[in-house]
Amino acid sequence: MKRIIKNNYLFFLMNLLFAGSSVAQNKWIQSYNSGYIDKKGKFAGGSEIMHLVSHKGKIYAANGYWMDARWVIPPIGQRQSAQVLRLDSSESEWQVDLDTGLSNDHGLEYMKGNVLKSVTFTKDENGNKLEEPVNILVMASGANFERGGAVSSWVRDDDLGNWHHTLVRHGSTNGGVRWVPRDMEVHVDKVTGKEKIFMSLGNPGIVSGTYDKKIPGKIRWDNHVEYPFLDVGSFRTRPLGMAIANGSLFFSEGGAIFKRIDGRVPKYIKVLDFHEDSDTDVGGIRGLTTIENPEGHGQSLLFLWAPGDRSECQVKRLDPVGNGKYKVHDEIKLIDLMSDHLGAEITYTLGAHNMMYSFMDVDKGKKVHLIGFQGNIKTKKHLRWKGSSLYAGALYAVRQEDQTYKVLEVNNAFRPGKRPLVAPRAFCYSPFGDDQIYFGGHDSSRKVSDNMAWIFHASSEVALGNKKGKESSITKINTTTNTKLHNGPIYELRIYSANEGRFGDLIERFRNHTHSLFKKHGLEAIGYWIPTEGPALKRRRFIYILKHQSRHDAYVNWVNFSNDKEWERVLDQPKFQGLLSLKPVSLFMKEPKFSSLVRNGIEKTGGVYELRTYVSQKNKIKLLEDRFSKSTASLFNKHGMKNIYYWNAFDEPQSKNTLIYLLHHSNREQANSNWKSFNEDPSWEKVLLNSRANGPLISKPPERIYLKPMDFSPLN
Repeated sequence: MKRIIKNNYLFFLMNLLFAGSSVAQNKWIQSYNSGYIDKKGKFAGGSEIMHLVSHKGKIYAANGYWMDARWVIPPIGQRQSAQVLRLDSSESEWQVDLDTGLSNDHGLEYMKGNVLKSVTFTKDENGNKLEEPVNILVMASGANFERGGAVSSWVRDDDLGNWHHTLVRHGSTNGGVRWVPRDMEVHVDKVTGKEKIFMSLGNPGIVSGTYDKKIPGKIRWDNHVEYPFLDVGSFRTRPLGMAIANGSLFFSEGGAIFKRIDGRVPKYIKVLDFHEDSDTDVGGIRGLTTIENPEGHGQSLLFLWAPGDRSECQVKRLDPVGNGKYKVHDEIKLIDLMSDHLGAEITYTLGAHNMMYSFMDVDKGKKVHLIGFQGNIKTKKHLRWKGSSLYAGALYAVRQEDQTYKVLEVNNAFRPGKRPLVAPRAFCYSPFGDDQIYFGGHDSSRKVSDNMAWIFHASSEVALGNKKGKESSITKINTTTNTKLHNGPIYELRIYSANEGRFGDLIERFRNHTHSLFKKHGLEAIGYWIPTEGPALKRRRFIYILKHQSRHDAYVNWVNFSNDKEWERVLDQPKFQGLLSLKPVSLFMKEPKFSSLVRNGIEKTGGVYELRTYVSQKNKIKLLEDRFSKSTASLFNKHGMKNIYYWNAFDEPQSKNTLIYLLHHSNREQANSNWKSFNEDPSWEKVLLNSRANGPLISKPPERIYLKPMDFSPLN
């Protein structure tokens, strides 16, 4: 931790030295380097910067922790949630302004800062005009929990410097429903005159709310979604964009754009539908943005068409042509711009993570739009982000009013040895009067991304490509310093429950595919077993134990395994789909020191194993371990039970009270005989009596599973 603070302090001092001369030098400056402790002792991190917003003379950034160790590794209830960061001046350091996980009353955790906007209300909840417009900063994020999800909003009190939380909606995740807000807009209904804020909730639909100064959160969200629950129940995909054009509200979902028809009973109609399937997570119409209509009167909608893994990022424009009709124009394909810029073959692109950001090019006196994007590079593989096909630099396109485009890069072009940035997601003009444009980004793209969130800034001349800027050299990624995560080895107990009639397919998948892929990615299998007895449901369990060099290595190993193309092809086979009836159980464990001292060898292969779990009384786990290390383990061996492994749970609270161990017996009948002779041994009776002098050591009867090793199990 001291190293993080020291490194970041040096980073901050160097930024101060460059800040005054950065405009004159036309230099890229790194404003935020994720992974440090701020002035109030809060961890400022993130794998991604999701949004940048100028609000009342300051800049706010929403981060995310997707594919970051601080989100992935800790158990539920102990994960680092998304944050809002604050920059008070060009010379200051980013501070944590909001921690979403610590700022709600429900114990919810939020992986990403999905929406961050500065919005202005001119009317109250009854439609009456306010004496003065009210400008507030709103954050929204989605949380998932067992079989459910929720969307929360936070509104900042700029006078007190704190945030007020509201649980907007919650519900089931059955059927793949995702509670992921994406955008919000304030719109005045042309019929009723009421002003509302509209927000996409993800698959559940669009919800609205009104400004109410009487409540702490200032926004009174409606109790129902406005669209589409009365029509089709929920969206197939999550809406990816929202915009106001020509006085109407529009949003995109999948390959369609919807328009709100205002009124006391509002309706929504499709004004565009590509009738093409799109990826349910990232694909479809993205970055919906309002621009002036270049072909006539009124406003047009600019957007990116990105249909999943087929995406070439076609920038399109929807122009109104009168009588409620619209015409689609194709402007450019980002895949072509990227290919020309890099001189390489590009196979996939994705962009417009939020919207297409508008800036004024003062030198030319015209408005431009910035579009962040990324892509897979087939040739020039040395330019890839290591372990992926993605180009490692941060590309963005500058769209001119005449529909011409040019491609630029944050901190200039990537080269081997330079810090990877991978996709700018957010852009913001500086409120500090220094003519700087701020860029925020990184897209984790299912790759390990600890502390990879970044923010850079440069003068508008450099940012818009009118002058060449010198690159920043302050780009080292802060590393995780929690020694507990890097110590090892660590073991992982996993239990899969198969659907009826699918147990054989699950075993086949492990025997023919999973086991070899585990080896490839450093997941060392200790053993694979199936229960020997119990009801049918319990006998359909597949139990295995893995060994990792450390807890952090386990996280990296699993990510690499999950992204393996061969594994994806295995999962594409119908017979290997829908195998599990329950979510897999995973428990990370560490060996106490005595485990290796009491371990016995197995004279013959086969036999049966016995997995036992003890839960101690409060503050008695050490006494329980002492009983095993000093007496019980040797008595096991005396009575024909071989000590194979002992473990403690790795994570709290189980680490304070849980002991797990694995025994071996020559056969199931012998196991009964072994336990009988053990329990009747006077030495054990004495040990047990002495250990209970101050009360029992365990809080409940031990859990026990007898196991048969699989023919491909290393421990056989």
